[in-house]
Amino acid sequence: MTRMAWQRCGMPHERLIAVKLFMDESGNGNASQPLIVGAVELGDDAEDIEEKIKDLYKRLVARHSLTGFGSFEDFRKDGFHSSNDPTEISVPFRELMRTTFFRAYMVVTDRTSFPSNAEPDLIEFMYVKLLSDLLIRHRNEPKFLCYIEQSEEMASIIRRLPNAVVRQARKKAGRDASFPRPDISMVTKRNYMSTAIIDYVMADVSRWLQKGRTNNPKDFAYRAFREIEPSVSMLYSFELGRISSRKDPLH
Repeated sequence: MTRMAWQRCGMPHERLIAVKLFMDESGNGNASQPLIVGAVELGDDAEDIEEKIKDLYKRLVARHSLTGFGSFEDFRKDGFHSSNDPTEISVPFRELMRTTFFRAYMVVTDRTSFPSNAEPDLIEFMYVKLLSDLLIRHRNEPKFLCYIEQSEEMASIIRRLPNAVVRQARKKAGRDASFPRPDISMVTKRNYMSTAIIDYVMADVSRWLQKGRTNNPKDFAYRAFREIEPSVSMLYSFELGRISSRKDPLH
């Protein structure tokens, strides 16, 4: 039922929009790089933003000058991906991100706090940590939808996440706390291109962290981080604590 229909039939208006999170992780087995699990919340404009990204994809795919270029062919097949997109793709996507309202939430570790944990186990722990905090934040919403980029590693983890997330949220908020059950599913970037936003955000954060959290404007890593920082609602390190948030931004 639409908002107008609710008003016509005399019923009080209720907010029917579900929370939609688009998530990804940076795990690649490389212990020299930060391990990040991140989520992007798009709010009530999620569907409109998804359509804008798909429209951009269609326009870029039509650029025949890039036909035959390896990374462009990957883009045509799989959609936007920060580590692989050529400049002709990444620049217009970043321009779209600059005009898009979103909130990004990330937890990160350099693995020193978890020396004996295998990467898949650590990723699962980080997903539970981030999602349980977000579930508490949105405890009064009617639905809690989460779309995670498809990967072999996540196939087994995703089945355990809904129950684990609710348990962790109740452990933190209280045993009697009520939460919407998380609806978590795996998707490809071609099906839900909004997952590319958190992919690009995490790439910028990873480069900045690997540069020692530089504040030198001559460093591209610093400039790229500053570009996305206004959209970072939370960047939390298991080793360093809260690095940046909307309440306590670096800049």
